[in-house]
Amino acid sequence: MGTSSSILKNQKETLEARLKELFDEKAYSTALDKDQRMGRRIHGVDLKKPLNPEQAILMIDLLDHYSIISFPEQGQPTFELGFLERLANHFGAPLPHPKNYANYVEFKKSGEELKLLPKDKQTRSLCDKAFPGNIKCIDGAESPAVYVVTNLPGSGKNEEEQLASGLHWHTDIEFEPVPLSTSMFYVQCVPISREHQNGTWVPDVRPADGFYHPDSNKDLNSRRFDLPLNGETAYADTASAFEDLPKEKQKELEKTQVRRRLRVSDAGWLTPLVYRNPRTGRQSLHSPVWASRGKNVAPVQIDGFSETQTREYLDELEAHVLQQKYRYDHLHQPGDVTIWSNFATLHNAPPVKSKICSPEDARLMYRISCKGEPSYHLPRKDTDEWLAANISPPYQSNI
Repeated sequence: MGTSSSILKNQKETLEARLKELFDEKAYSTALDKDQRMGRRIHGVDLKKPLNPEQAILMIDLLDHYSIISFPEQGQPTFELGFLERLANHFGAPLPHPKNYANYVEFKKSGEELKLLPKDKQTRSLCDKAFPGNIKCIDGAESPAVYVVTNLPGSGKNEEEQLASGLHWHTDIEFEPVPLSTSMFYVQCVPISREHQNGTWVPDVRPADGFYHPDSNKDLNSRRFDLPLNGETAYADTASAFEDLPKEKQKELEKTQVRRRLRVSDAGWLTPLVYRNPRTGRQSLHSPVWASRGKNVAPVQIDGFSETQTREYLDELEAHVLQQKYRYDHLHQPGDVTIWSNFATLHNAPPVKSKICSPEDARLMYRISCKGEPSYHLPRKDTDEWLAANISPPYQSNI
């Protein structure tokens, strides 16, 4: 066994021993996918209970090591989203979602006082109307930090089914000076119908022409569009992809700076393409994609490169990262809490039924994303200055 393999094996054994010591002798972990270095399913941990500092440290270590960690069977119907927000506070400061506010655009333009959406227009209320008596959002869905990922609004037994394609490969909000570090889902409902000729929930719905740059390589587009069809979240392992590159290429990439910005007209800032985890030293490619968030956010530009040179350079990296050996498609199950590192993964939302007429097609998950340093003690101690500079809309979770 090689040195790196031995170190990896020892690290896993240590994490497993700490899991049993800090939670329960019956607690254990299994691989999310036997063919992947990325991802671990953690059994025997009840996330309804608060974490003590030693347990919180282990949680951060598990995510640092595996990039994706998933906790099954989290207590439906007694799980509350306050438990998820409390957990998120250990990984970073939760970021509220602009879509939860009635006037976010006006707030940004003129400083108008922020107001949450009226109750009847909140996603929670729209979800509850779709199939009354069958599906009802769980407690805490109204928190500004909770983004409801679902196909329920506008759906109902008398509605006509609609389909939507998948999205671009991306990381969540990498276009801010302090990017998102961590995102997580709690799963309430997943689609169980399998109606199409290929035995999947949806057919292979492709986006319209122009979704990616017209000069994109055909093989790269083939990998981009190779998405799961049963409502899974698709992931790619950018840490293992970096580790497998030749040493000379790694050194070249370590020197590469990219300019990130929200709009093309913004000056933006330079930041390394290669992320080094400050706790482990492990390196990964942080969002090595050009059109990472489609038409909503300006594409990155490599320092000293033209737009075309940047696209071609990053397309080559994206093609490398999206190889099947670095891919993992996570099939969500009700009661799952799944957490992923935005520094060490890419992810993508799959083709879906965007409007449904049967509860069997319902997809209902709750996402919280956070940024900043981990906190092993709660409540967090983020300063007012840091929050004002990095959390927009303004929000402080005191859970």
